[in-house]
Amino acid sequence: MVRNRIAAGILAGLLAGPAAAQYPDRPVTVIHNYGPGTASDATARALAEAFSARLGQPFPVMNRDGAAGVVGSRVLTGSPADGYTILIGPMTALTSQPHLVRNTGLAPEAVAPVCNVSANMLGIVVRAESPLRNGRDVLNAARQAPLTYGSTGTLSLSALGVHRLIAAGGGDGGRFTSVAFRSDAASLTETMAGRLDFSTTLIANATPLVRAGTLRLIGVFADRRYPEFPDVPTFLEQGIDAQQMSYAGIIAPLGTPEPVLAALEAACEAAMQSEPWKRAVAQFGIVVDYKGRAAFGRLLATEYRTLGAVLHELGARPE
Repeated sequence: MVRNRIAAGILAGLLAGPAAAQYPDRPVTVIHNYGPGTASDATARALAEAFSARLGQPFPVMNRDGAAGVVGSRVLTGSPADGYTILIGPMTALTSQPHLVRNTGLAPEAVAPVCNVSANMLGIVVRAESPLRNGRDVLNAARQAPLTYGSTGTLSLSALGVHRLIAAGGGDGGRFTSVAFRSDAASLTETMAGRLDFSTTLIANATPLVRAGTLRLIGVFADRRYPEFPDVPTFLEQGIDAQQMSYAGIIAPLGTPEPVLAALEAACEAAMQSEPWKRAVAQFGIVVDYKGRAAFGRLLATEYRTLGAVLHELGARPE
């Protein structure tokens, strides 16, 4: 009897050991699916720092940019579903790129949502001395001569804002040439140098330059003004119904164990009050928009459907 109880106890201990191990017990790789030096990169690094402090392990950040976030997102989905690789970054690779690129293997249902952290409001910025002051100026100028603008891809979310601007302008929307860059930082540099007429960008990425007076924000693709620049009206307020939002959050590989996802979700919620996160928010004017796993999953599904419909209207087909 005693021998049986001892054997049962040993067997239970062997079975419970791995499951009861504290997560994480080694470093967790954080993929950021865009380039360095941007607000989204600062977001990833601030949250990684907060996670490390809470969970007691390093969370090193690895930039894997390219194809509007698809490259890094595919690295994530190809990683083991054990909680030791996560992605922090914009969600365009899940919500819009599958409608544009064949066989990405990406969609909201291809990942495990952890949390949404920010609403990445988009806008148009021009160099300080530009004569363009608002959306109407942009449309009118493009009717007189072609305008060249920078974005992170011809049918990226930032470029979709311009498509919406043109469509809302009615009649002759003017002539525009889109130049694609791997990151907003490169596009903004070209705008400051005068080689682009404007950039359509995540406003957070342009915030330090707008604060410095090097660039000027002339409109916001949202239903509300950007908190950092409350004097700049939305395009809707300018009489142009052009809205386009973007979101950034944390995802894990599909099949990641429930206890691990719960631990990451709790760490994400706690990170919203952390000093690293508050510093990043203050530096870039990030619009905080925390959502837990369930709400984030619903948001991704809605964005996927909505953007798919818009891209279809524009004649986009997976290539």
